[in-house]
Amino acid sequence: MLSRTARHLAPLRTFAAPRSNPAIRTQQLQRTWARFSSSQQGQPSSPPEGSINKQFYKTFGRPIAKVFLIAIFTYQVAYYFWVRLEQDEIKSEMRATIADLEARIEQLEKARKN
Repeated sequence: MLSRTARHLAPLRTFAAPRSNPAIRTQQLQRTWARFSSSQQGQPSSPPEGSINKQFYKTFGRPIAKVFLIAIFTYQVAYYFWVRLEQDEIKSEMRATIADLEARIEQLEKARKN
């Protein structure tokens, strides 16, 4: 990956440092321009090998997959905690209802004994 970055930055380096000899600079610019232009000037350039979609997914497939998997993981974690909070709320409501009913039963038993 580092060599690829260095190759992409190579044309920028030719423009960054001025050369003392204009002939050398012209040759370097021509070589740089030749790298980015088609091999034959008169004919249109041929399309790159493979389809555009293939190139796109070859370049961005892993980042897209990582983002997708992280999004799914985040959703699952959020969903798990949401369900857990709902279950805790339901349990606390049930315990409160049970405690209320037990208190009511005790009241009715005391009233029945009197």
